[in-house]
Amino acid sequence: MANPFLTRMGFSETDRVLITHIDDVGFCHAANLASFECLALGAASSASVLTNAPWFPEAAAVCRDNPEYDMGVHLTLTAEWDTFRWAPLSSLDPASGLMDAEGYLWRSVEEVTEHVNVDAARSEMRAQVEKALSARIDVTHVDTHMGTVIHPKFLGAYLQVAQEFGVPAMLPRRLRDAVLNPDDHRYGDEYLDVIKRVADDSVPTVDTIIHDTYKPVDNKLAFYRKFIDELQPGLTHLLFHCAKQSDELRAASGESSVWRDQDYRVFTDPDMKRYIEDSGAKLIGYRELKAHLQ
Repeated sequence: MANPFLTRMGFSETDRVLITHIDDVGFCHAANLASFECLALGAASSASVLTNAPWFPEAAAVCRDNPEYDMGVHLTLTAEWDTFRWAPLSSLDPASGLMDAEGYLWRSVEEVTEHVNVDAARSEMRAQVEKALSARIDVTHVDTHMGTVIHPKFLGAYLQVAQEFGVPAMLPRRLRDAVLNPDDHRYGDEYLDVIKRVADDSVPTVDTIIHDTYKPVDNKLAFYRKFIDELQPGLTHLLFHCAKQSDELRAASGESSVWRDQDYRVFTDPDMKRYIEDSGAKLIGYRELKAHLQ
């Protein structure tokens, strides 16, 4: 079945439309260096920034100098690293439930869903978008760090925040299959009520999310080429994480520094951009989706 939002944008039902998306901009200096180089070279069509993270001010400054970059807000309720963490923006009151005993956002999705109520999550998401806008970033979309805000408990608040700011939310079209554990019925009815309110012809949804990229691979260029070869008609969101290998990156992210550096090398390789172009895939960013919101 054709994606109705893509049809409204003028794409045919056989078009393979692709967003190549960098997560975790602002995470550290090494991530900023790599991410903006990838955006400048064009193989990466979009990205999103962690406004809570320590290197957000640098990322915001680059965005102000390069307003053509397609930059969203990587909404986060987690700070997962052992020694490199960040706090909520909206409240430092322990009663909010947003923080662990150390005063940072929780490390895991499970802890967030257990401790954070929906109102606090909504306020935190809103504060993160407002911080990006206050830094004069032309916010093109919102998406989710570690998948937390598209958990059934927070999904309604996530969509509400996107609507308030007039931006698309990265949203799987087959939400129940993609997010909801069929054996977990705690949020089933509420979740499905939210899904029913999402009209496919007015809210952009993603047919396929490629997220199996969090690993080192001997030949990562070939690894990503295989994803391009297998693209199906509809809208695909291919996410990856770019950072330049360095002492800072190794200290901040441990073993993930290896595959983050690999992703950087792939998406700054001219062969990757050519391969996408030669594949016939239609490469777009979230700015194009935002332009077609009603």
